[in-house]
Amino acid sequence: MSVAEVRTGDGVPSVAKRSMIGGVISLLIDSYDIYLPAFVLPAAMGYFEPDTLPDSAKVTLSTLIFTVTLLARPIGGPILGNLSDKIGRKRVTMIAAIGFTVTTFLIGVLPGYAQWGYGAIIALIALRLIDGIFLGGGYAGPVPLAIERSPKHLRAFIAGLVSAGAPVAIVFINIVQLFVLKNLSQSALLSWGWRVPFFFGAFLGILYLIYYARIPELEVTKLPSSGDANKQPIWRLLSGSNMKGFLQVLLLMSGMWFAAQMALSFMPGLLEGYLHQSASNVSTMELLANLATVVGMVGYAVISQKLGRKRVLFWVGISLTIGETLAFLFMILFAKSGVGFFAVGAMGFIALFLANAPLGTVIVYLNERFPADVRGSGYGTAYTISLILPGLYSTWIFLLGKFMPYEYTALVLIVLGGLLFIVATLIGPETRDVELLSDDLQSSQELL
Repeated sequence: MSVAEVRTGDGVPSVAKRSMIGGVISLLIDSYDIYLPAFVLPAAMGYFEPDTLPDSAKVTLSTLIFTVTLLARPIGGPILGNLSDKIGRKRVTMIAAIGFTVTTFLIGVLPGYAQWGYGAIIALIALRLIDGIFLGGGYAGPVPLAIERSPKHLRAFIAGLVSAGAPVAIVFINIVQLFVLKNLSQSALLSWGWRVPFFFGAFLGILYLIYYARIPELEVTKLPSSGDANKQPIWRLLSGSNMKGFLQVLLLMSGMWFAAQMALSFMPGLLEGYLHQSASNVSTMELLANLATVVGMVGYAVISQKLGRKRVLFWVGISLTIGETLAFLFMILFAKSGVGFFAVGAMGFIALFLANAPLGTVIVYLNERFPADVRGSGYGTAYTISLILPGLYSTWIFLLGKFMPYEYTALVLIVLGGLLFIVATLIGPETRDVELLSDDLQSSQELL
């Protein structure tokens, strides 16, 4: 069989195209699963909690359910990342997908406080912890495989599409949530309505497993070793020249997440709970910003293919340090002055866009930064470990609030994130033209 016979009409090998689509779907399902409780459960927490629980404790539990998933991802990232380089990208993807599909389904069938007492909320938190481990591991398989198998000239474009799965998922959750809230009574929502989005998430997981089962495995045993081949991939990553690259990427991603968390996670609560903006207006602004971010993620990535990763990432750091900070500041000032939500929302829109649109460029850069034999370990570990300190943003906000007005505390973390991002970019190399797979492996994948 000739190569021409196994290529699609646009010149891309069919196995590469399937892998690229699989990578795009993976981040969409991952983001849907991660953010689902944050959007759906607050309206249904009465099912898991006693009515006598203080409001402060209810808010704490809702936050804990979301946070425990974020903090569990750094457990799954290194473990399944190591396996991705050892047993194969596809196998790890299937393991992770089975894990988060089953746990999402089990959450959907949980009994409530009336049946299990506090055991219900404990079971929910435990399942979200397990879910987070599998979700963290899910980064290490499908995303590197999608980018590795992409033609060099399409690599950034594919990374942009993969990253766009995150805002698409949030938009999708908003639509599902709106449908449930508008069409169900409060009693129906508490008894069974909240389960529907979780069952739908499990259904998406099953479809994803069926699709990914058709994607051929990458022969990781044929990848050239960047260190002692007798060591586990994770230990090769954390030694020699690989360690230097890992620390540089860890610094870059930590900066990215500090800036992104302020816009994505902290901003809505600040606007609604502290600056007294309408929840519906804030939701509309977030919806529009996420739609624009889909385009931005692809756009930033495509520009990096023209100008180079390092140049684009440097200006991303500048836009975070100056642009997002100023947009966030003016959003606060406009809200406090009562000028109307249009001005407030416009500034919030800009802050969200600047913080999240560069993700596609960052994803392709991370995968290009590591040798093939530790790429799953490097990408999965750096992407998830870097979430730990930014994920504790509520702690840093609390501490900063002792020295400055609460509403301005996020500005410090945005500037910190931007500066970390700039420094990491300057000390890192240009990666646009690196080869991700050897010629032999590139040729063999075309014949699958």
